[in-house]
Amino acid sequence: MSDRDWDRELADLDRRLASVPDTPAPGAAATPALPASDVARRGAVPAPPAGPPAAPTTARALGVPAPAGRRSWRAQFALLLRIALGIAVVAALIYWPYTSRCGLELSYYLGLVAILGIVGLITSTSAWRHRAAFVHLLGLAMLGGAITLAAREVLPKVGYAIPSLAHPATWSCAP
Repeated sequence: MSDRDWDRELADLDRRLASVPDTPAPGAAATPALPASDVARRGAVPAPPAGPPAAPTTARALGVPAPAGRRSWRAQFALLLRIALGIAVVAALIYWPYTSRCGLELSYYLGLVAILGIVGLITSTSAWRHRAAFVHLLGLAMLGGAITLAAREVLPKVGYAIPSLAHPATWSCAP
């Protein structure tokens, strides 16, 4: 069992938290310096004195996305472009003119399915960052569709699913 007095430690922590104001004063440092007792005990270096920042620390400069409801027109346009690309790839897969049973045609088909999966992944992660829920779900649907289409072609060829005439167990078309 530990010989630390946790009640005393937590009371000390509560006392310190009560002395910290809820909102920082204008011009105050972003992180307060450690008390001298903590510096001596932990060997930590105190924070530098507050001064003008070297570079602007806006949310955009730090790479923080805008809050929900305040997406820029560029972000909305980029999300719409990703959705349009995904729809174009899905349309190309629906109207695929070649047989995707074996050979080079199968490689092209699986390549397009891989592109759909990548577009779905990029769309969903970008929509997650921009807090666009519906676009995020569309991206996840594209990713799930790509996984399903790839599994439909690959699983019979690796011996996991039952092969059929449309989905044979061979990768090449050679007899």
